[in-house]
Amino acid sequence: MLSPNEFRNAIYLDFEGEGKKRDGTVPMPHMAGFLRPNQKGKSGKYTCAFFRPNWKPVSNGITGAQCITFDRLFSDLAIELEKKDSYLVYWTVHEAMILNQYLNAEIFNKLKPFLYNLHSPGKTFSRRTSLFGQNTTSKDRGLEDFYSAIYPNRSKQPSLSRGPAKTCKLIDAACDRRGKWKNFSEREKKYVAELISYNKGDCRSTWLISHKIGNHFKK
Repeated sequence: MLSPNEFRNAIYLDFEGEGKKRDGTVPMPHMAGFLRPNQKGKSGKYTCAFFRPNWKPVSNGITGAQCITFDRLFSDLAIELEKKDSYLVYWTVHEAMILNQYLNAEIFNKLKPFLYNLHSPGKTFSRRTSLFGQNTTSKDRGLEDFYSAIYPNRSKQPSLSRGPAKTCKLIDAACDRRGKWKNFSEREKKYVAELISYNKGDCRSTWLISHKIGNHFKK
């Protein structure tokens, strides 16, 4: 279990992409979002990265975004994590699976010591606090369920009505069609804004859940 200070100094990751195919394969994600918590309070700095070269127009239109290769991004991140003696925290095993599958083996091995799956301590926290009620397990409970149960008085994080897979496909088509951010229609720019907002919300939820868990187990 990480300490409250380690959770605060961590970087929070969430991928967005097309999800699992019918044949069971999972394509490389279209993007990754990162949240670096502030040293005080519950806010932080959000950045994102896009992996498909044709998404360059999107990176030009979004503050704190870049278009970069998967290996380069996580190679740089491994250096940052080692220098800070910090962790890369994510909600489920999915992120680690994607990293293992698509990163160069040498880069993944450098990154691996700094990876931290929050779902397991989240389930322990749920059992010990009866988070979802007496005699109710956390089985099949997702990130949004944990966030809402831990912070019932906070507003829900942004949703994505058409889902990330469909939204990514719409943005992909817009990038091919428009070529430049200034040529995107308002509807296409809205697709991007909604995807970024959704991803940022998931990164923020993961950070806030870890903040609660870290403080609970500190006692």
